[in-house]
Amino acid sequence: KAFEMAPNLNDLTKLAASSSARISGEGDVEELLRPEEAAEEGETPVTKPRQPKSHDSEEVSRSAVIFAMALFVACSSTLLVINKIALLSVPDASFLLICQFLASSTLVKGLAFVQPDMDIEGLKFEKAKPWAIATLVFYLCLLSNMQALKAVNVETVIVVRSCAPIAIALLERLALGRPLPSLQGIGALFAIASGAVLYVVADKGFRVDGYGWLAVYFVSIVTETVLVKFVMDTVKMSTWTRVYYNNTLSLPLAILSAFVLGESNALSMQWTLEAIATTIMSCTAGVAISYAGFNLRAKVSATSFTVVGVVCKNLTVFLNDTIWAKHSDVWGHCCLFVCIASGFAFEMVKDAKR
Repeated sequence: KAFEMAPNLNDLTKLAASSSARISGEGDVEELLRPEEAAEEGETPVTKPRQPKSHDSEEVSRSAVIFAMALFVACSSTLLVINKIALLSVPDASFLLICQFLASSTLVKGLAFVQPDMDIEGLKFEKAKPWAIATLVFYLCLLSNMQALKAVNVETVIVVRSCAPIAIALLERLALGRPLPSLQGIGALFAIASGAVLYVVADKGFRVDGYGWLAVYFVSIVTETVLVKFVMDTVKMSTWTRVYYNNTLSLPLAILSAFVLGESNALSMQWTLEAIATTIMSCTAGVAISYAGFNLRAKVSATSFTVVGVVCKNLTVFLNDTIWAKHSDVWGHCCLFVCIASGFAFEMVKDAKR
């Protein structure tokens, strides 16, 4: 009540001094009188206890960021290839997404049951509301990605993603008020996009019939990256809780899109051991990337998150080349390496600026 009655900090400290009160409440505030003010009042100076920091407000250590990046790189660099393999055995993008969402949601629920002490929250209406729009854009991003993979090769999807950091940096400035990258950082972002453009020229497998879904993928990934960062900054929860919310709220969208798109190949196809195995692989990769993604998003900016995603595709290219013959030549791969090197340069410039 004292906090509500006192019009400002000065009045509040005088109120505490006059009543000799020790206020104990949320945050363990024991004394609000600063030492120099206490001396003026003729009382013994009392040191104000340090306020406890929440999990999301703690300063992220460099080692934690490096580990989060390494985990995300390992998951993201293999996800596209695994999904491509799964689509060859189970040509039903919506069904695979349903399996991934269901697997992630069930796993988190299982963790909460086995380890009740884990910081995992159930669905709450007040927190689910801001996640609803973010989940819609997130699902559109995944669906357009998997639909595009049915029409184009993996490298083409990487090209589109490589052009996203510039748009995300601008949108992050407009929507979140974050500072723009330095001139060196902007140059690195344009170098990423330039390498992607040169790759398009060299890529013989760039197919026109994939442009529609690629355009949807580009718009959705730019919007989703910034929007999810905004929701994470405003709605505080643990990483596993974010995984649970995101995947659980995405399930109805996946089921609805399966009916709208009329995809029923999974129900009518002949299920083989290979199809079952690739579906399980796809679900495992979905769980891993969901956790790794939210873990990294909490530690870096939206632009840095996208740049890391572009850089890690270097491993995807080599994995893809060992599986399919339909990929670009040496010149095309040199262009991809320009994108990768520029991504590393962007992160180095950012660290130096910090």
